[in-house]
Amino acid sequence: MKKYKSVAFSLLLLLVLTACSLDPAVRMNVEAGEEENVEDLRQLMDGAYDNMDQSSYMGRDYIIAGEVRADNVFANNTTGRFSDMSKMELQSTSSTVANLYRRMYATTANPNIILAVDMDQITGSEEDKAQVLGEAYAVRAMAHFDLVRLFGQAYVDEGDNLGVAYVKKFKDDELQKPRATIAENKEAIYADIEEAIAEFKQAGGSQWGNDKTNFTLDAAYALKSRVGTYFKDYDKVIEASEELYGKYAVTPAQELVDYWSIQEPGPASIFELDNNADDNPGIDGLSNIYRIFETNYGDIEVFSNFIEDADFDADDVRRSEEMIAKENGKLRNMGKYPSDGSMRGWDNIKIFRYEEVVLNYAEALLDKDPGKALDLLNEVAVNRNALPYSQATLDNILKERRKEFVFEGFRFFDLVRFHKPIRQIDQNAANRHGDVAPGDARLVLPIPQQELDTNRNMEPNPSNKH
Repeated sequence: MKKYKSVAFSLLLLLVLTACSLDPAVRMNVEAGEEENVEDLRQLMDGAYDNMDQSSYMGRDYIIAGEVRADNVFANNTTGRFSDMSKMELQSTSSTVANLYRRMYATTANPNIILAVDMDQITGSEEDKAQVLGEAYAVRAMAHFDLVRLFGQAYVDEGDNLGVAYVKKFKDDELQKPRATIAENKEAIYADIEEAIAEFKQAGGSQWGNDKTNFTLDAAYALKSRVGTYFKDYDKVIEASEELYGKYAVTPAQELVDYWSIQEPGPASIFELDNNADDNPGIDGLSNIYRIFETNYGDIEVFSNFIEDADFDADDVRRSEEMIAKENGKLRNMGKYPSDGSMRGWDNIKIFRYEEVVLNYAEALLDKDPGKALDLLNEVAVNRNALPYSQATLDNILKERRKEFVFEGFRFFDLVRFHKPIRQIDQNAANRHGDVAPGDARLVLPIPQQELDTNRNMEPNPSNKH
């Protein structure tokens, strides 16, 4: 590891609460010879998770971006939030676009600080040091992967197959950083995941090694499974999924409603972001964007014909009134992120559930072992009181993924990566995006105008021109 001066973490910890910029180095002071311990690194890492669970990232906007641009939900003009995203008319000057972009890059700041530290100057157990290093690599990989899914040109017809700038230094010498290609992004993401896995394997006795509210070895494998699925690198999906398969169990139908309502990670959770009253209070969280309660908020409404279009079986718990029901005459997500009253917005954000690994694994095995793929597909379906499938096909897997992951932000990316048209299933819905063809320029978000104005090497997306 390259040797750096020990960082004065007491000053760096300001970043834990205030990291909203790509270059907050002005808040830092570097001193030599100070003894710091692994608990200081832990606080920095917790600051990265705090960035991740804000409403402008996983606390709301990223998940909604994966739903409202697809065929599950729409923005109904209650307050005007997400209307442009629902219509797929986002501009480069949109605050939602800018906030997503900034927040995801801000999430990489603390991990990059940690990865530049000389661990020989840090006191604490070697297992805890390895654990924090693993988390830093994993969070950096995930933030860049999420940036690629929103702003990368992997599945659009126009453009030069550009991804995003991959930031590996807290204060990069290359201030005018250009975009890398999708292939270069993939290589960097996978490299960080493998570094994370290697560190986690050295962290077996760490006090944080089994905490489901931070990255762990299992969560790193789940991330590898997700990345491989998005890019259709199925050998990587199989490799990662085999590390996890059988260690967890699909949540039974009779426990699904409670699984979403409890504040602690359930048995099927691999990684959750811990939420509390300070993270996404009031109208800033998922709870209020999906439902009205007494706030008259509830901008994100379910298409009136969604249950029929998604082809839920009659006894499927996922279509029960505890999960999807009418509220004031409008169809709503009632079961996921359900907190109300004094705990509104306190729902943990479930980043990796075992059910995702099972369905990723099924997709990866479609051509190699269709029999096992069918067993995996039905492992989810039968635990939802749905009828088992008779055949494992891509259409059936996408159908099951739609039902299992609705309201969690998966649907848009599943349609895009298989060049499926995005249908307008309810012609009476507000803020309609219409039928969107595969490869359409609007499938990738525009690069924020501020980034284009300040970085002369930044290239726009096709959607910047439409």
